Amino acid sequence: MSEPARRGLRTALPLAVSALPFGLVYGVVVVDSSISPWVGLAGSWLILAGAAQISMVELLHAGAAWPVVIGTALVINTRMALYSAALAPAFSAFDRRWRWTLPYLLTDQAAVVSISEFEHRRDPRERRVFYTAAALLIAGFWWVGSVLGVLAGGSIPEETNIGFAVPAMFLALLVPSLSNRPTVLAAVTAAVVSVAAAGLPNGVNITVAALAGIASGRLALGRSRSAEAMP
Repeated sequence: MSEPARRGLRTALPLAVSALPFGLVYGVVVVDSSISPWVGLAGSWLILAGAAQISMVELLHAGAAWPVVIGTALVINTRMALYSAALAPAFSAFDRRWRWTLPYLLTDQAAVVSISEFEHRRDPRERRVFYTAAALLIAGFWWVGSVLGVLAGGSIPEETNIGFAVPAMFLALLVPSLSNRPTVLAAVTAAVVSVAAAGLPNGVNITVAALAGIASGRLALGRSRSAEAMP
């Protein structure tokens, strides 16, 4: 195994482990719904997006129309467009086959570790191998968690609170990135906007919060650089 692959696995392992209980939560949601377990598990392979999958299962269980279900999933996953924009410069150096296939493995965790890695590594092959190893490990834990959730969902006591896995995973993504003032400001802004806009439908508050956080972080970064440039 190459060094970039080992580095990808090592870097992604903590976040991959956090994806397993999130997958467990999804599996339990499937079992508690009227959706076939096989259909629910197929979502983990076809969609690979936990929050969107949970929303889709809940909407289907409630009898929502397919356009509503699909539209909701697309809205929730608009954050992937932000990740794609950040990763596009690195992916543009990959062969076409990789540019078309690797985005399938894009998740919050894979994006976070790869964006950080790409800031320090410039070789396209090292970037590609790192991303592939990290993203596959994360996806693998998610798939295993989904299967375990479906298999064990009916035997998990109702009083067992496994819902903590979802916020815990996103906290695991957030904390390592809080390394300077602009990132802290971006995180705080996003958190405040997310809560303030919680009444928006279909998880739109998450997208609005992400955009607000990016804007505030960019503004703070610009001011910081201007201050450093002053004599």
